[in-house]
Amino acid sequence: MNNEDAVSEVVGEMLMIALVLVLIAVFGASISSFIPNERDPSITFMMTTNDDNITLWHKGGDWVRVSEIIVTVRNDTVMHRYDHTAFTVYPETPTIDLGSAITIPNEIQGPEEIRVFTPRIVLMTGRL
Repeated sequence: MNNEDAVSEVVGEMLMIALVLVLIAVFGASISSFIPNERDPSITFMMTTNDDNITLWHKGGDWVRVSEIIVTVRNDTVMHRYDHTAFTVYPETPTIDLGSAITIPNEIQGPEEIRVFTPRIVLMTGRL
C-alpha cells in the first residue's frame, strides 16, 4: 500500500514559505526608497566685527556640531583657516544653535572674504 498524500502537502508548504520569503525580500528592497535622505543644514548668520575679532551670530536655522565647523578668512594675498580648536564659541556647548556665536581673530586687514562650512556644505560666505 503506497500513501503519497503527505509528500504533496510538504511540497506545497515549502512553496508557500519560499513565496513568503521572496515577497519579504521584494518589500524590503522597495521600502528603502521611501526613507528620506539626510538633508544638509541651513543657518542664517549675522556678522559683527571690530579691530580684534569677527563674531558670527547664529540667528536662525539648524544646529551644527562645533567640531564640524571650519571658518576661512582670506583676502587677495593671505588665507587663514580656523577649526573648532582655533575659534571660541559662546556659550561653550558641543553644538551651535540659535543665539550662539563664533568668534575668530581678525588678523587680516583690507577687504576680506569669510566662509563658514562643514565637510558637507558651505553655510555662509560674506565680505567685510
